[in-house]
Amino acid sequence: MIGLLDRLVSIESPADHPLGCHAVQDVVGAEFAALGARLDRHTAANGTPVLLARWGRQERPVLVLGHVDTVFGVGELARRPFTVHDGRARGPGVFDMKAGLVQLVEALRQLLPRTPEPDLTVLLNADEELGSPGSEPFLVAEAERSACALVLEPGGPGGAMKTARKGIGFYDVEVTGVAAHPGLDFDRGVNAITELAAQLGELAGFSGLDEGTTVNLGTVRGGTGRNVVAARATAQLETRFWTAEAGERVDAAVRARTPHHPDAKITVTGGVHRGPLHRGPGAARLAELARACAAADGWEPGELAVGGVSDANVVSALGVPTVDGLGAEGGGAHGPDEYVLVGTMPRRARWLAAVLARLTDRPHEVGEAE
Repeated sequence: MIGLLDRLVSIESPADHPLGCHAVQDVVGAEFAALGARLDRHTAANGTPVLLARWGRQERPVLVLGHVDTVFGVGELARRPFTVHDGRARGPGVFDMKAGLVQLVEALRQLLPRTPEPDLTVLLNADEELGSPGSEPFLVAEAERSACALVLEPGGPGGAMKTARKGIGFYDVEVTGVAAHPGLDFDRGVNAITELAAQLGELAGFSGLDEGTTVNLGTVRGGTGRNVVAARATAQLETRFWTAEAGERVDAAVRARTPHHPDAKITVTGGVHRGPLHRGPGAARLAELARACAAADGWEPGELAVGGVSDANVVSALGVPTVDGLGAEGGGAHGPDEYVLVGTMPRRARWLAAVLARLTDRPHEVGEAE
């Protein structure tokens, strides 16, 4: 497992580098093919590669989702090559989520001898870190024909499953004013920066921390120089929320912006990008099954609700029972101190194999859609 992890981490695969992502898919795909998978390769409209591996009759398959892209640009590997020291593997993308891919390969090696024809689909995309803009149609198509979904994002503290995630919205707010000379025609100008500044406090006020709703003002830009009344200013913001109703409330409030200055104009683009991942009845049964499989191996994974967003949000929105966080155990995702606890990898691979064995043998245990 460590050898395969070394191979994967040593291929740089940022989301904007399709060749690197394709190379990681090649390595993992070869492992799948050796285990009897039927491989389908696609290129999404944005150029991102999508790998599908299928086993069984594909009537109501279990869907496993993973991604090969990382947030680290080309050149990061030279600064932080793959290492294993004191039980921790390090390197760009090792935790999110290349160790999860290795655990999946090992789980399939254990599963297939005792379940030769599991009704199973694995989808590995390469733009998850960008919000899956190109691969989303493939996620949707596979989810709609699947009984349930398991997602290989890293586990939480102690290897906990993730059974709820916030939804997210993206917005650009643009103010158009009137340019003027501040010394000669100041009163004829309409300062877009001044107007945007008045709007920002109101936008931030749409946060509702008591219900876990947040509005984050991420970037603000405007103007062309200190000697020009600014004719344009923009802000980028994101919203996060636990319920669809909260997301819709903030969405409506952001879109309803009206200018304070009668000659300023406000344009809002964007909207809700992902709905929340809910722990519905199907997901609860799926999590219970996963806990039972872990208990049979002598441990107990917890459950977490987290603010981050993943492809689990996409598939669960279609009513597919979904549990996330079945990947690696470690920490430091997206940062320079990212690591995986290599001693936990065999146990988590056994766990995934046991869950897949139960689901592919008795898919009715999860029940109907959410």
